[in-house]
Amino acid sequence: MRIQQETNGRLQPIPRGQTGPFRNELLEAKAELITAVLCGKSSYVQGENAPLRYRLLTDTALRLSDLGQTAAYFDLIDLDYQYDLAKWTHNNLRLLAIQLNVPLPKGDWWATQSADDPVAAFVQFLAEKVLPEAEKPILLSFDEADQLLRAPLAADFWRLLTLIEAARLQQPLFENLVVVLWGTVSWELLADNGRFPTAALKPIIL
Repeated sequence: MRIQQETNGRLQPIPRGQTGPFRNELLEAKAELITAVLCGKSSYVQGENAPLRYRLLTDTALRLSDLGQTAAYFDLIDLDYQYDLAKWTHNNLRLLAIQLNVPLPKGDWWATQSADDPVAAFVQFLAEKVLPEAEKPILLSFDEADQLLRAPLAADFWRLLTLIEAARLQQPLFENLVVVLWGTVSWELLADNGRFPTAALKPIIL
């Protein structure tokens, strides 16, 4: 999760007193996003202003935690250089388990479930190991969504979201799962050409 502004080549948090000219914009977007998540509506947050976008991510994460929302945060920038679908999926599954404080899948489970399709195994892990044990709604937040325009594994990520969306429509457990993407390009451009059903995510423009 990257939730900072540029300083000495690295991103640093924006002090609360320096939200300045975009304070009202931040408050409005925060209210809109939190409402969407709590209502079970997945969203895409588009913002060219990186400090504002990262500040919104930070503030939203803190507020959702106060409201009892469990969240796992991922950075899609590694899609730009990762070509091994099984490795990428396994790494993110481990990150998911660590953040949500659930047991990691054992080697035999992973070997069996992911043999044919690692993406389907990720969704199966949610269905079998995560959602049945969850006492609170779960948010999966994916930053750097612009990578999906060019990354080698972009099609597989869209397939992951498609499988999650299909599960949300068919399995009651998945009603407690919400997805948020963060990026700079328009939602129409990002999800164009059938990559993903655009109506499945609510666009929030900063």
